[in-house]
Amino acid sequence: MTEGQPTTGRRSARGTADTIPTDRQEQDRRFRRTLATLLVGLLVVCLGLVAVNVLNGPRLTGSTVDTAAVVSKANQRLVLDTNQQLNDVSADQVTVTPASAVSVQTSNDTLVIVFSQPLDYDTEYTVDVTGVTGPFAERVSTLSTSFRTDESPMYVLTRAPAMPGAATKDPDRIVRTAVGTAETTEVFTAPYIQAFVPTGDELVVVTLADDLTSRLNLVATDGSSAELTLPGTGTVQNLQASRVSATVGFTFSSVPGAPGTVYDNTLFLLDLTQGTLATVDGLDGEPVQAISWGFMPNRAELVAQVFDTTLLLVDPRTDDAPIPIGQFPNLNAFAPDGVRIAVSDQERQYVLDLSTGTENAIEAQDVAGTTPYTAELHFLTGGEGYVQRVAEFDQATGRIVQYLTLVTGAAGAESSRVVYEPALANETIVGFSLSPNDQYLAIQTVPNSDTQVSDEYPVDPQATTTTTVFVELDSGAITRSIVGIDATW
Repeated sequence: MTEGQPTTGRRSARGTADTIPTDRQEQDRRFRRTLATLLVGLLVVCLGLVAVNVLNGPRLTGSTVDTAAVVSKANQRLVLDTNQQLNDVSADQVTVTPASAVSVQTSNDTLVIVFSQPLDYDTEYTVDVTGVTGPFAERVSTLSTSFRTDESPMYVLTRAPAMPGAATKDPDRIVRTAVGTAETTEVFTAPYIQAFVPTGDELVVVTLADDLTSRLNLVATDGSSAELTLPGTGTVQNLQASRVSATVGFTFSSVPGAPGTVYDNTLFLLDLTQGTLATVDGLDGEPVQAISWGFMPNRAELVAQVFDTTLLLVDPRTDDAPIPIGQFPNLNAFAPDGVRIAVSDQERQYVLDLSTGTENAIEAQDVAGTTPYTAELHFLTGGEGYVQRVAEFDQATGRIVQYLTLVTGAAGAESSRVVYEPALANETIVGFSLSPNDQYLAIQTVPNSDTQVSDEYPVDPQATTTTTVFVELDSGAITRSIVGIDATW
């Protein structure tokens, strides 16, 4: 081996070893440069997007509203979500079309618009919010959204009268329908239906057996029914449902000679969840015998009127004694706010505010220029107004003239206008109710009181021709009529 051979081999080995790290380092440098360029580019893009968002002002990213609840309850919410924090927005920046009063709450990047009153059925609403800004720039934005409200279904009872000489009669029916459609869906049928109340998606129905005693039924959405427990054999009256719990109430009277405890207009509460039936105790600790009663809307308490006309405020959740709130011959109506009731004596009607203990007389509104008598009253869901049924004696014809008036305005400065007046000379207003959104009146009428024929039901008999007319409260226009009674939303 020559002296130069190993030297040459060592140089080649070192040269190869020195070359490999140099290539790797160059690759690492290129990777780091590429990564740095990419990160800088992403940072620039992100900063650009942030700048665009901030400099362009707030943008709407989504909206939420319950289109069913907004037509049945006051103070429902439209929630607007945006892409950035917002400065406070006031109600005068919000325009609702068709018009509706609102209040506004601003929280970070969310704007909550609260509708003071229920909205109209099946109506397209547009909400525009102008002058919206964020805290980091002076850019001004307008937020706009639209939604269409639902049309709440209602139930109507149609009784089929017995035809003279017929061995059987057609069954009575409860149908589901809506003001804006002529279509009806049969929900429940029975030979004799006395009354019903909705409770959630179900109905509680009072039917009559062949001996004309009452039966209580729970009707599911598919039309199937199950019989509920009653305290004995007898008659159910004044059926009502709570709006805050699965509870219905009624008064019960035993038939003569019925075995066991005898009841006379005794007030019972039935918990549909637990299946328990219980009486309501009065001041003396004995079961209340009620000539009239009702649940306070959106509250657990109820008001019962006993035989001496004393009104009792009762909380069935506790064992506390009832609170007497006065003596009045008539318990007429409950306000949706859950604190006011309307009562009357032989001379006038009064509104009792149970939260303050105050009593305000309702003066009959003199629309026609004579002295009228207010026979019935229903409070509006939104605001302080009410609709009243007025009766006047017409000296020219010797008949009682009836009409419905809408009364609005602060106490002592009320204004009123006629919203329905019978078109037929012999037409009689039997009763009326208001849709939950104050849009429609459901007016129960008898077209000709001179020729009416009773269906002769033992409880709440009705004329066989009784018709329910639906009237738009704002315009007074008749939108629909249906043969039937007890229209209930």
